[in-house]
Amino acid sequence: MRLRELALAALLALGATQVQAASPCMLVFGQGRNPPLAGGPDWDELNMRFNTAVTARLEAQGRRAIAMTASAVQIDPEAAGIALLREADRLRCATLAETAVFTDEQGTLVLRLRVYPLLPTLGDGGAIVGLRIGAALFVTQRDLDMKALARLKPDLAGQQMAGEYLQHDRR
Repeated sequence: MRLRELALAALLALGATQVQAASPCMLVFGQGRNPPLAGGPDWDELNMRFNTAVTARLEAQGRRAIAMTASAVQIDPEAAGIALLREADRLRCATLAETAVFTDEQGTLVLRLRVYPLLPTLGDGGAIVGLRIGAALFVTQRDLDMKALARLKPDLAGQQMAGEYLQHDRR
């Protein structure tokens, strides 16, 4: 009887692995907004660390999350957006999480996580020809004084903010 129980447990584990592998992914995309300035913060590095922390927290909770970042000096934002949607379609992602660390027009340090559904775009005859980004399903943001930048831990903030999303989207 013990052998039979072990075989059943192995089949259940294999089935769970296949379901997780077949489940839609979440593309976690972050792009710097502030250009690099001599003597200023490395915005691309801050964005990458924040993005990586969000992705890691999602993965730790059993979500299939794929990190992508782009530099603040991206020359063609429209082309980057099209490439992002193509990659999401290729990976069969159903959700986009946008991560950002930047300063706004008032000089406020902003950390933001927004989550959007990725919806099919229909072509002639009703065939699905790609994806488009729907309205935000979830937004969490921290607005901080720029003095906080010296103490900022984007890794910790990303973990916490991803946890807020996971509380919102309990599966």
